[in-house]
Amino acid sequence: MPSVARGRRRPTPLRTTPAVRAAAVLSFLYGLAAAALGVWLIVALATGRGLRADTHEYLVFRGVTTTIVFALLAGAVFVTEAFLVLRGARGIGVVVVASIVAFGGLIGEVIEAVTGGDAASLGIGAGIIAAAALPAVLLLLPRGPRSALPASPDAEPGITPPGITPPPPP
Repeated sequence: MPSVARGRRRPTPLRTTPAVRAAAVLSFLYGLAAAALGVWLIVALATGRGLRADTHEYLVFRGVTTTIVFALLAGAVFVTEAFLVLRGARGIGVVVVASIVAFGGLIGEVIEAVTGGDAASLGIGAGIIAAAALPAVLLLLPRGPRSALPASPDAEPGITPPGITPPPPP
């Protein structure tokens, strides 16, 4: 009985378009920023400086540690997927994590706007959401397989390209 792994085919790599390259660069940069946020929060939590909150309270400590874990995981996904996308992967990890960031950020922005947040803070939040969502939007654009032959007109009219059967004469 053949194994399942032997019967599976590896998917054909997708084309690397300029939009995909831009998405990979933006994903990599956003991943570095998310990882830097996680490291900064670890240092701030360990030293007790930089966080203007009482981290000895259970819920505050839990919120900070959850943010650390999410920031480090998001950074790892964004950076890893940036390299995989350049090799022809779809980039589903970037799309999923960016969707979570954008959805959570939109909820936070609405709450902040309703409770009277200042315009500068709302603008910064909108910029963070846009920076997270842009690579995902670029990766959702259609792109064909890397092995697809580009469509080009014949050099001479009336000559059938190799591998294509000509139509029957009328």
